[in-house]
Parts: sequence; structure tokens; C-alpha cells
Amino acid sequence: MNMKFHWLNKNTTDYGIVNVSVANLRLQPIYQSELVNQIILGTIVPVFEEQNDFYYIQNWDGYLGWINKHTFILGNQTLAEEWQGASRVMAMENYGLIRKNDSKESEVIRDLVPCAIMKRLDSNSNFTRVELPDGQAGFVESSIIVDEKTQLNVKATQEDIVSISKRFLGIPYFWGGTSAKGFDCSGFVQTVFRLLNISLPRDAKKMIEIGREIHVEKNFNNLEVGDLLFFGKTLKRITHVAISFGGELFIHSEGCVKVNSLNPDHPAFNEYRRNTFLRANRIL
Repeated sequence: MNMKFHWLNKNTTDYGIVNVSVANLRLQPIYQSELVNQIILGTIVPVFEEQNDFYYIQNWDGYLGWINKHTFILGNQTLAEEWQGASRVMAMENYGLIRKNDSKESEVIRDLVPCAIMKRLDSNSNFTRVELPDGQAGFVESSIIVDEKTQLNVKATQEDIVSISKRFLGIPYFWGGTSAKGFDCSGFVQTVFRLLNISLPRDAKKMIEIGREIHVEKNFNNLEVGDLLFFGKTLKRITHVAISFGGELFIHSEGCVKVNSLNPDHPAFNEYRRNTFLRANRIL
């Protein structure tokens, strides 16, 4: 077995696997604490400490924080390796359900968001039988999932960036959100690119270190689909990130996921973002 997994950590022998669609990662080990990130079903996390029914863990993107004991399965490295080595599928649609039986009328076991990982057991013409980290088995519509190995070979195109990002139009802004239940600005960008097999940092201030800076022309004509746009008061205080649709148009999470323009003559002009635009990076 290949041991070079991102989740391996020399500082612990304990590992967990997220067992709900979205586990909330908090700054402190209490429910009232600030939400800083979300971790998706099937993610393996190293576990470092326990307090007040919360566990201090690290997400795949490096973020550290506390998740509640009811949101994941706790075990050792063997548990994590077995989950990593299994035949697995990934949810791709905005929303989905795992049901007890292979029927749309069957009882729901778990809900799904994009990037959720499940073990693949077997399938029929319309449903795939899957297993959750806690061992529960159920059925998910085959049309909303892909084989994980297939997904890992995806090469991002500009057309894919447009189509995938537009799937999330209208989803509300949610501080700390990285799922179709609600996105903050960087969580939206990170999720779109993760669905295209590109891993980005969690925060805009780290995303700006990825790719190469583009000298942006005055009319924005040289921006291409997939360029990352950064906003803020100064480069040391990046406060927002968006995905370019080429030229003046961009998509981002502000209030909700929406398309805006940097052109004052466009009906979707966003004056605040025009005034705080700082730079663009090309990552494709």
C-alpha cells in the first residue's frame, strides 16, 4: 500500500473519518465558537486532542480546528488505510441522498454534497450500493456519483470551470462554508477547483501564492476563464477571491453565488469589487 497519503501525520496515531455530509470545524471546542471551515463526508483526518466531546483535527487543506465527536468515526491508522484503499465513489451533484433501499421512496440514511466520498460495494442500472465510514450501507443514484479513480484523472478545462461554477448560482454566502449548503468566497473557489482535480488552499490570502500573476489590462480584456481575482485594501490584506469568466465578468460568493462585472456599463457591475480589485493569478 502506498503510504504517502496527505493525511498521515507523525504527531499522532489517531485518525478519524468524517461520517456526516458536512462536519463543521470550529476555532474552539464548543458549539458557540466561530466556524472556520467545513469537512466533507469520507475525509480522513489526523486527530490530536480531545476536549468537551470535541476533537482537534486537521483537514486535507491544512486547516486545524475542532469537530464534534458525533460527526466522525475515530480509529487508528489501519482504519484510515482501509478506507483509503477501498474502491470509492465521489458525489458530484449539488445535493444527493443515500437511501436504505434502491428506491427514491426509500428511507434516507444520509445526505450528500459535492466531493463526498463513499465506499463502492456494487451497483444496478440506476443505483450504486455504498458504505459509509461507520459501516452503514445504502443506495445512491448512480447518476450523481463518479468513480474516485476516474475523478483523479480529470483535467480541468475552461468550459468545465464555467459549467461547474454556474451549478452553484444562488447558493447563499456562509462564513466558513465549503459546501453546497453555503459558501464563503474562498470555500466556493476551492470547491469548484477541487471538483476539477485541482487542490487550492483554504483562504484567499494563501490562494494568491498559487499560479502566476497576470498583468491586467485596463479594460480587463486579457483575463481568461479560470483566472483567480483577488480583492482587498492591500496585497497584505486580501479579503475576497473570485473566478474570472474572461474579460470583465467573474463569479463569486457575495451574499450568494452570482456573476458580476468589473465594467461600469454592465448591468451586473459591482462597484465595490472594481474599487478593491488588486490582482489576478493564472493557475491553468
